[in-house]
Amino acid sequence: MDFAAEKLFNYLRDTIYDPDNAALDIEELPEDFQDLGKGIKYYTECVAETNMLAKSLSKGILTDNIPSYNNELAAPLKSLHASLKHLTWQTQQIANGDYKQRVDFMGEFSDAFNMMVEQLAERQCKLEDKIKQIKKKTTSLKESNLLLTALMHYIPQQIIVINRDTREVLFMNDIALNETNNDANYLENILQIMSGHKDLNNGCEISFSYMQGKLRRYFIAKTYFLEWNNSNAEVFSINDVSATKNKIDELETQAYRDSITQLYNRTFGMMTLDSWLYEKRNFVLIFADLDCLKYINDEFGHNEGDIYIINAAKHLKTFSSDAVVCRIGGDEYMLLVPDTTYDKAENRMHEVFLNFQNDEHLKDKTFSYSISYGVVGVEKENKLSASDILSVADERMYENKRTRKKNRQT
Repeated sequence: MDFAAEKLFNYLRDTIYDPDNAALDIEELPEDFQDLGKGIKYYTECVAETNMLAKSLSKGILTDNIPSYNNELAAPLKSLHASLKHLTWQTQQIANGDYKQRVDFMGEFSDAFNMMVEQLAERQCKLEDKIKQIKKKTTSLKESNLLLTALMHYIPQQIIVINRDTREVLFMNDIALNETNNDANYLENILQIMSGHKDLNNGCEISFSYMQGKLRRYFIAKTYFLEWNNSNAEVFSINDVSATKNKIDELETQAYRDSITQLYNRTFGMMTLDSWLYEKRNFVLIFADLDCLKYINDEFGHNEGDIYIINAAKHLKTFSSDAVVCRIGGDEYMLLVPDTTYDKAENRMHEVFLNFQNDEHLKDKTFSYSISYGVVGVEKENKLSASDILSVADERMYENKRTRKKNRQT
């Protein structure tokens, strides 16, 4: 009996502390203990399967094999695994524009998730409506008038008529003349741009931009061929659509900006990450998380918490001029830094961290600023997906947070 007890005890100990070498030969046990040995062996196998699934879930990995159907110990985790896989699929559908997705199986999280989807759908509809309205106005500007109407001086389009053979200017209406009076190089630059389109046909429409000093202006032009005072002429009917173009750009920019920090938002950040991975670029991803934001909100008010978030964004933007800095969650940030190394990014991020700790706003405050971060270098040979890279960065960030907390305690 002592021999069997020792065997079984050693096996249980090895399954906990040395699972790779844990082994139990049932035949070596006394016959009275063999059924017990089989049961313990089956139990430890179920525990090992359950532990493996728990580790995968803790890292956000949903692709590993799940325990067998008869492993009842893992039943709750298998149920969670199935729920997370379905939630991942639903999130992907939402990312693709399906805002009909709803969650009804995860308690309070379901309410928050469903509210977020409804707000995204509402914002998307509003933005699409605004963009449609502006594009309709742009379309109306593109429509050409009849030539006789277009040549009248009081119309809003610029009208320029040139000799097709000699490129001599034959006629300009008042608006075109005003442009040339305000900018001596305007006419020369416009004619050069139009002449660059060798394949222009009658009624052909082109879009182009023109730098006037430091201001870029946008135009839509239509060309007509006709006879003008016994000359082969080409007529340019030009619309200045700079205001409309700038408004569309402004709306599109708003769709990719965080309203509090004016950093890029999660949507833009993930689009950029996917694009860089597709292009096989060399870059570094930094995942950062504010420390103790909840404490500052609870103890000093949400206004102070918002200042904390804004000041973190201010310091993160100093990382480098070419870094793409995004706020991807309440207290979470992501930096994408092209053409740098892990060591350079780690050292620079430490400098940003120190500057953040010494922010001027803290001079008369009883609390401090701190941010935890994880750095991941991505090379063009990378095979990891965007979610895998973020998981690695997230894990390193939490290790950084734990190390800093431990150092504070010591």
